[in-house]
Amino acid sequence: MSVRPLSRRARTALGAALGAWVVLLVLVLLAPSTAGPDWLIFRTAEGLARLGIPYSVASPRRVEFALNVAAFVPLSALGTMLWPGPTWRDWTAVGFAVSFVVEAAQALVLDTRAATHSDVVANTLGTLVGALLGWALVAARVGRASERGADLADRQSPTEELEPPR
Repeated sequence: MSVRPLSRRARTALGAALGAWVVLLVLVLLAPSTAGPDWLIFRTAEGLARLGIPYSVASPRRVEFALNVAAFVPLSALGTMLWPGPTWRDWTAVGFAVSFVVEAAQALVLDTRAATHSDVVANTLGTLVGALLGWALVAARVGRASERGADLADRQSPTEELEPPR
């Protein structure tokens, strides 16, 4: 699919959003304390319980998994919109590698943090979801662009071109 380049303003906005999200993730994922992430997990679980979501769905463990998925969606969604060349497989592999490095750093360098394989799975899943979402947004943009000039009034359809003149 041929993608029309983004405007400078759009690229700048997407790049700024991606940069801000990366900084936020680095601060949360590599913070020496679990206080911030734990606060977010438990407040989210409490909020879901107040909405009537059963504990079996909104337990802190499940909320943590969902938040880990959600944390990585913007990375590949914004990245795909900025750089549509890499495939969803590429973004998923990058997400796995980044998540693995983060969990290794938590295990080896940050004494108060716990590295888990489920975080790697959740982050990788989030990267996949984000890449697919980004791809859908790029495809929608390409579709809108092609609709504007696809069927020009002076063009004949392929079947009209094959018909002999009368």
